[in-house]
Amino acid sequence: MASRTDSRTTSRPITVALDAMGGDNAPAVVVSGALAAVRELDVDIVLVGRAREIRSLLPAAQRNLRIQEASEAISMDAPPTAVRRMPDSSIMVGLRLLADGEADAFLSFGNTGAVMAGSLFTLGRIPGVARPALGALFRNGRGSTSLLLDVGANVEARPQHLAQFATMGRAYVERVLRHRNPSVGLLNVGEEEAKGTSLHQETYGLLERQEPNFVGNIEGNQMVAGAADVIVSDGFTGNVAVKLTEGIVEQLFGELKRSIQANWLHSVGAWLMRGAFHRLRAHWDYAKVGSAPLFGIEGAVLVGHGRANDEAVTSGIRSARSVVEAGVVDAIRDAVAGTAPVDDDEPTSNQQRQGEVSDTWRYERR
Repeated sequence: MASRTDSRTTSRPITVALDAMGGDNAPAVVVSGALAAVRELDVDIVLVGRAREIRSLLPAAQRNLRIQEASEAISMDAPPTAVRRMPDSSIMVGLRLLADGEADAFLSFGNTGAVMAGSLFTLGRIPGVARPALGALFRNGRGSTSLLLDVGANVEARPQHLAQFATMGRAYVERVLRHRNPSVGLLNVGEEEAKGTSLHQETYGLLERQEPNFVGNIEGNQMVAGAADVIVSDGFTGNVAVKLTEGIVEQLFGELKRSIQANWLHSVGAWLMRGAFHRLRAHWDYAKVGSAPLFGIEGAVLVGHGRANDEAVTSGIRSARSVVEAGVVDAIRDAVAGTAPVDDDEPTSNQQRQGEVSDTWRYERR
């Protein structure tokens, strides 16, 4: 069987364990997206969840798709420690498939905190990684894709953690997005080196020494414009930034739609400009991105937006395949091994992983 990392020695299709019960519209949109994926992609999918519910949504026996029973489902608002009480949840069963080599990647659109906690319990961290991080991919003003991390796993962090986020993010962008020598920026309240808190000032110095393509501090508007390929932040600030960006985009398109519908001349003009509107909408559509990995976990674990539609599920499966084929976990392992060790006051042994999540780290739903 395949290793739980993304090192592969066979030419068989990638196997993705998919949390069928995760997300606001599960299991219907998850199953629909999985059906589209097996038609479009060279991939095997294991739908993990309540078999009776899943089977009722399948038109017939599907090639390259099977069901793995999991009797429990963790709700979107459950605390991360729910994974301890629900060992037969779709999240934990899917992660065990990855740990046992029966899947090459695990993908969920469900409770992100629970996925992170379950990943720590089941898979652990890549050696040398002090803090795993959550990433968010978004289309920037340059027409390419940027990566922001952390977006919620570490609401408090130290400069060494942010520097390591940059290392892991750079490895992903190089391998999956195929950006040569990606630029790295630090999300801050101003461009000057002395701006921000002591966290930002010390991180600036570390990144300046460690990252050859460090572009310095970038503000929120510069982040959206595409000033850097990889943007690092503590989880509190990163989560606020990504949620604010999502909210503004939704508000903008909502107001535009209402304005068009309020006047028939506006409607005629909108019809004439429908191609431009479609391109604009597609540029900001989260469904095109699909999912992003949990950085620093010893295995290919990906999470997607809880409001995912079937297109986002298919895109997420495509992302999972890319992460495995590009050897992202191995790339992060190599990148981290080449940096100075990070002394962390967090427990690291298998026996202490539950304490990491329940007592020290505070995870938020994306």
